[in-house]
Amino acid sequence: MKPIIFISILAISLVACTSKQPPKENKAPVMVEMTLKVDGMTCDHCEESIQNGVIALAGIDSISANHEDSTAFVRFDSNKTDLKEITKTIEGRGFIVASK
Repeated sequence: MKPIIFISILAISLVACTSKQPPKENKAPVMVEMTLKVDGMTCDHCEESIQNGVIALAGIDSISANHEDSTAFVRFDSNKTDLKEITKTIEGRGFIVASK
């Protein structure tokens, strides 16, 4: 009886290991650089808030916010994120992205 259980477990394991997985897409990065007008920044803390939120998104290469000129420069892979997601993140932190 034990060999049958062992063979059954082995068969189930092999089926699970050989099931087809969808192929991973290996798209080359498409880097986009944008300067956004961001209203509502008044200090260094505002800059940090935007930078910390945006850098956590997939595909973000760099982000630099500047409260003095109310801008945020962002470099990102457009295969992994987009302007809509970046805008949503910034506005979710209480700021207004003026140039959408």
